[in-house]
Amino acid sequence: MALGGGMYTVQNKVLPGAYINFVSAARASATLGDRGTAAFPLSLDWGPENEVVTIENSEFQKGSLALTGYAYTADELRPLREIFANAKTLHLFRLNSGGAKAACKYAEAKYPGKIGNELKIVIQQNEGFTVSTNEVYDVSTYIGTTLVDTQKAVKAVADLSDNDYLHWKGSEALTENAGLLLTGGTTGAVQDAAYQTFLDKIEPYSFNAVGCDTK
Repeated sequence: MALGGGMYTVQNKVLPGAYINFVSAARASATLGDRGTAAFPLSLDWGPENEVVTIENSEFQKGSLALTGYAYTADELRPLREIFANAKTLHLFRLNSGGAKAACKYAEAKYPGKIGNELKIVIQQNEGFTVSTNEVYDVSTYIGTTLVDTQKAVKAVADLSDNDYLHWKGSEALTENAGLLLTGGTTGAVQDAAYQTFLDKIEPYSFNAVGCDTK
């Protein structure tokens, strides 16, 4: 016991007894910040199915197009903007499942959903190569009218790398075009069991609030 002996830091005490220093742990709220983490299931037109995706506020603002298929200011993202008005981190779960991936002869959409039908592939001859026996191309990916990826000086599909929107398939040679749309993408439906799947998937995660879309 310290009593009048003060804090025990080095072997310099003359009073007999046990010296016990009590140090309080930092409060949890001091490390959590002023916003916190939310968990939310939503019906979405783009994104992985049957899994939880963790998104930071700054990541959502900068990368909403790749994450959701919509620009940050789109009306479809209003629920997410409302969540991030008071949250720093979101554990997002896509409720709808069973949709189809849009596709064309060169590529397949990364995720199921009608957003895949907005994807377009533009193939143009690379200006640095003009000899027909050694043709190479620049391949650009658009979502709507927004350019999201360009890969230069490639000869065939096999030379292309997957991006945030497309999985390239096959190995055939490329042909110049003005724009090839992907087709056949469907969003899928929300089944009642999807909510239970969300609860099962979210169980290992830590969060401060959980919500549900009631519209």
